[in-house]
Amino acid sequence: MTFGIAPAMLASDFGGILPWTKYTSAVALTLACLIALLARSLSVGCAGEIRLPSKAFAVTGLLLILMAAAALQTVPLPARLVAGLSPASYSAFVIWAGGIVAVDPSQSLPISIAAFDSRHAIANLSIATLVSFFAALVFHDRARTTGLLSTIALAACSVTLIGLARKLFPEFQLWSFRSGGEGAPFGTFLNRNNAALAINVGIASALGLVVYRGTALSHQGDGDESSERQTGRKTFRSTWLCDGMLLTGLISLCVGLVGLIGCGSRGGLLSMLVAGTATLVLTRGNKVRLGGVVAATAAVVLTVVVLLRAGTIGNQPLREDTFQQIGSTVSRGSDRLSTDTRLAHWPDGFRTAIKHFPGGSGLASYGYAYLPWQQTSPWRHCLHADNLWLEMFVELGLAGLVLTGWGAVLMTRGLRRLYASTDPLDQGLWVSGCYLCFVIAISQTFDFGLILPANLIAVVLLLSGIVARASTVVSAASEGEHATPGTSGKPKLKLLRQGSWWRSPGVLRERVFQFAGAAGLLVIAAFAIDRLRLDNLVDFAVRTADAELPQHRTDPQWLDRFAGETRTLAAQHPHPDLLDVLTRLDFQRGRLLELTLMNVGRIPQAHQAALYSATSRGRRRLGWRASDPALSRHVTDAGNPIAPLPLDSQLRSPDSPYAEALRSAEASLLQRPLAMPPRIDQVYLEFMHRSPDRSRLAIRQSAALFRNNPELQLRFGALAANHGDYETATQTWRRAATLDERMIPRVLGRSRRFPDFPVGDLVPESSQGALKTDPNADPLSGAADGSGPLPPSAFWNTSRILTTLDSSPNRNPKRS
Repeated sequence: MTFGIAPAMLASDFGGILPWTKYTSAVALTLACLIALLARSLSVGCAGEIRLPSKAFAVTGLLLILMAAAALQTVPLPARLVAGLSPASYSAFVIWAGGIVAVDPSQSLPISIAAFDSRHAIANLSIATLVSFFAALVFHDRARTTGLLSTIALAACSVTLIGLARKLFPEFQLWSFRSGGEGAPFGTFLNRNNAALAINVGIASALGLVVYRGTALSHQGDGDESSERQTGRKTFRSTWLCDGMLLTGLISLCVGLVGLIGCGSRGGLLSMLVAGTATLVLTRGNKVRLGGVVAATAAVVLTVVVLLRAGTIGNQPLREDTFQQIGSTVSRGSDRLSTDTRLAHWPDGFRTAIKHFPGGSGLASYGYAYLPWQQTSPWRHCLHADNLWLEMFVELGLAGLVLTGWGAVLMTRGLRRLYASTDPLDQGLWVSGCYLCFVIAISQTFDFGLILPANLIAVVLLLSGIVARASTVVSAASEGEHATPGTSGKPKLKLLRQGSWWRSPGVLRERVFQFAGAAGLLVIAAFAIDRLRLDNLVDFAVRTADAELPQHRTDPQWLDRFAGETRTLAAQHPHPDLLDVLTRLDFQRGRLLELTLMNVGRIPQAHQAALYSATSRGRRRLGWRASDPALSRHVTDAGNPIAPLPLDSQLRSPDSPYAEALRSAEASLLQRPLAMPPRIDQVYLEFMHRSPDRSRLAIRQSAALFRNNPELQLRFGALAANHGDYETATQTWRRAATLDERMIPRVLGRSRRFPDFPVGDLVPESSQGALKTDPNADPLSGAADGSGPLPPSAFWNTSRILTTLDSSPNRNPKRS
């Protein structure tokens, strides 16, 4: 029961993407596996026991090898070996991060450029592997298999109904999401493409139910189990109206198809059409007849869609954007495909894969791996490739290609065995598996929804059950035997015969293998649960800091307490996100300590506010530069003079909060050598490491990693211009103006704040004649001609990055 409802429960909590959901679901699934193992041990030697050959666990073996390959990428290896296996990973650690912090080229390095992210993904994969193993043990039974198909189909129905309800009834606020970003949400998922995969998995399960029960009812008159395995080409009888399982499949099929149309996912619809057509074509030479089902289902679905479109159901008709997603793709003259950012990004993905070949960049590291090699990518930060196969190629390298091919061969062989079977259940599983494999192959070429826990667990359960079922049937007819009347003329398949298990050495080996494998996977799952628990604590700490730090930033007691708790957790689990939070906390603690050493309580309140502003993350380094005669030239706060502010010797001690902030920032950069937040922290903490070259390189590297984001280029240029690095500022601001002409007024407005800045070198020659700006316009609020800043939806993937830069001194001092 836990296995069956797991996909629905995960889907109800935003697809299972939250660390808390992953942790609690891992505990529940592991407990269910323990119960299943106990039941399995009690059934040994019983008359009804089903023997399972080793190949029944082929999906588990595939996932285990995937886990092993990903885990190897997180193990520190000799640097020279890493340079050979993944040249770009070596470059990320030694050249990119090594240019800022000390990295010994002779020390051991991991292949993964985001090891903590990789280990988190491996922990999730460990739970999926455990579920795969026990799914083969549990779902060999006919009733359990049909129960699994029913629960997955109903889970997809729930996603559809919630999604349609939110579109048709705007006052329905449950599962509400912020609009904008990467694709509109649907149902309980943040992205309609992810929801479309969940619905397609439900459609595959519904098809399996319909074919199984329809074929069984058409071949038998009294419901006897043995008659289900007789063949023939009779039509459906009226008994289908009384079969609850068949009705469940038909209703789920209709609801799922309506949901696919309503969610507006082009990839989901395309994969459904291709998978459905391919499945129909492949069933033509077999016993399964789907023509009547397809015709009836199409009529019902079209009727419901017309009613939804006309506004007959709900408070308002289905929104235009749901159908425009499809119409804009197929209509003549549409530029929907030519402007698709996924197509523009994929060349960078392939370029990245070659740079990391053959070792890959590490599981779950794609969002960092492609940054140094991007040329055609859009402005946004692509956390995923929107192509799971390309993402696997980048992250796993040669192993990803081999495992993908092996998985395709494995499923093809299993489906071929079910295709030849005369058992109605095998026919239903064959149709379900065939449709599901085509859906995954097509939809994941345009999405990455399979990595979501809700979708991953559902697919693993289905595919493991299908492969296990296929492994328990063997040909029982030799080539010389003739087909009996009532058969299709093909060899009949039956379950493996049972025998006394204690008399067969082979059976004993099977038992030992199964129990040893179950015990080993449970041990791995225990470590995975602990990893997910710690990652959940990290996520809680990060969210707490984001929510409460602005309200308590002047409360030293709260800061000390929260920093102490965070440091204790970081000592046990030094996650980069946690180290970034610790950097912010310690900087703020050092800031308050510095103000205390200045005796700010004894000076006028206006001067207190000025000193508090002067010690902010963006301005503290400028005051230190102004106090050094060798660095004070051209140091300004967006063109405004900066008062010298030397650092007290007490704050330079190794145990000071500022020193702890610097250590956390350096440790975070070593964990994620291509991340931007720890680089910018190196700039803000320049007064501690006292290396202007390090700050200059950190800004230049950040600009190179986000070279296609005009908003970030504008802010990087402001950081450089404030300390007189006009060369870097010119490069980044000119890049921003080149990427987006709407940035030109903002670039000129900022550059004119600096009296000696070479404004003429900024703008591309093709745009110089068109520049007309109001010098009195606020360059931060938008252009003088009415073109405002980028809309809020433009910052979906870069919100945390921009938050890191929020304290940059390029803002209006009066607003600080």
